[in-house]
Amino acid sequence: MNRKRSYMFPEIEDYREDLEIQHLRTKNHFVIGLLTVMMIMVFIYMLIADFPLRQTLILMFGFLFVILFNIGNLAYGSENNRFYQLNKYLTTLGVYSLALGILFVFASPAAVIVLFIAYAICAFFQDMRIMFISNLFLLFFAIMIVKGYPEYLFMENPSAENNAGLTLFFIAFILILTITSYIIIKQKQFFYSQIAMSKETEFRNLDLLIDLEKEVTKTAVDTDRYYERTSQFLEAFCRKIGIENLFQEKVSILKKLEKGELTPAMLQNHPQYGKSDWERLEQLRIGGNGKLRKSALKMSHTFNVEVKKREIFSETHFKSFNHQKDSLDIKILAFVLFYAALKRGMPGMPELEEADIRSILTSTDYSYTIDPRVFQIYQKNTDVFASIVDDWLKRRDR
Repeated sequence: MNRKRSYMFPEIEDYREDLEIQHLRTKNHFVIGLLTVMMIMVFIYMLIADFPLRQTLILMFGFLFVILFNIGNLAYGSENNRFYQLNKYLTTLGVYSLALGILFVFASPAAVIVLFIAYAICAFFQDMRIMFISNLFLLFFAIMIVKGYPEYLFMENPSAENNAGLTLFFIAFILILTITSYIIIKQKQFFYSQIAMSKETEFRNLDLLIDLEKEVTKTAVDTDRYYERTSQFLEAFCRKIGIENLFQEKVSILKKLEKGELTPAMLQNHPQYGKSDWERLEQLRIGGNGKLRKSALKMSHTFNVEVKKREIFSETHFKSFNHQKDSLDIKILAFVLFYAALKRGMPGMPELEEADIRSILTSTDYSYTIDPRVFQIYQKNTDVFASIVDDWLKRRDR
């Protein structure tokens, strides 16, 4: 079953999920730290208050179980992200179970605050489903206390009016917490989506530059020379530090990948490499659009460019000619100026013919960086664009 895509680029959803997973691991560390501090405080209090040893050991065992379960899921999560997802739900259940146990063991109005501490711990996950489950737990336990254990709230003579008032108070309080959590979660989702959009836009712009280089220069990367010099460097490097050349086999495989000589059937000759190893080697190719070439291209364009910390997000979020606040007329004007610049030529870039410009605009990812309405107008009125620009260039050259 295909997942519904709600972004311009389908990859954005995957990047956003990757960000969620990365930050979820950090959040789990916070939860483990909070539970550890809470366990120590409860243990010290129970020793000072001289609680029965059996009750103390039961609560401590519960804390240790939840903490060790979190640590175990963190370890397995590095291999399978589903353990992180599973950990959120089971930790929520464990935290509220501990809160309920503390409430019944202490049997004190002061222990009611533990329910809200449990809510705060679960809020660290910043997840809509966890928020919903946490709200249900908190509401259920609050109503249970009001109806079944009013003495925990200093209600020696409870009445229907008092019960109803306290129930409404808990509902209103939980509603306020829910609205606050919802706003924070939506802000987090928006921020993650913006970062994912920035990442995918940057990748597509780098792909665009690579495609433009092929279209304009009509040349490809000299992979033979590149791998020859790479082999010489690695050979000298290994000789310098006095070890065997461990890179020779991988360089040989990369050469075959570049020339398309390595087929799936030939992979059986290298059983020491798994699927993930082959995927990483594929990204190290210099002749395609792999990560290594993109990294080199990005470094060549950002060398000696100083970006202040507060400008990092705005600098990486490249919007090209699709600024949302601009009118359609301004977007068309910006596109026409760019079109004319390609036609006239720029420093370091030769003049392009109409056929070349059209090929660049339609066969590369450039179309994603402009307003779809502008691109549609261009496709329907290519001759008009060409005539206007030619007329403008002729007048300018007079």
